[in-house]
Amino acid sequence: MSREYIANTLKRLREARGLTANEVGVLVGKSGKTVNAWENNRGQPDAEMLIKLCDIYQVEDILAEFKADMLDTPSIEKHEIITLTPHEEKVIISYRNSPEMQDAVDKLLGVTGYEEKITVFRAARSDADTPPGETEISKSDLQRLHNASSVTSDDDI
Repeated sequence: MSREYIANTLKRLREARGLTANEVGVLVGKSGKTVNAWENNRGQPDAEMLIKLCDIYQVEDILAEFKADMLDTPSIEKHEIITLTPHEEKVIISYRNSPEMQDAVDKLLGVTGYEEKITVFRAARSDADTPPGETEISKSDLQRLHNASSVTSDDDI
């Protein structure tokens, strides 16, 4: 995590709470100039001070606030950092654990235009008489194939 990213994040969090650098300085026992220095990458708060700042800024998950840099985002201004509520986390976990329901949930929520594809090797010709080889298939289609009953006779082929 870069020092510049930490500085930008501290400033963003302070501004989101509607506080001035001087007000934050009073709350942590430092001057407003010191707070400005942290936000302009001319210094950094120590770990104890960073925890105090997160308390003031009402940051529940310090890693969530500061991890976007580790996700290789080009600029904090271009990306909104999303903090999930416990309920939202449960919904996402349930969504990921229920691939058979994902299409229905996507349709219900109007989430369209994205379906992750994976590359598979097709061992037989397709209806379009495409020869065996690699092809892309959606994860939901792969799940449906996986759940389909197996071929039991030559008539099913």
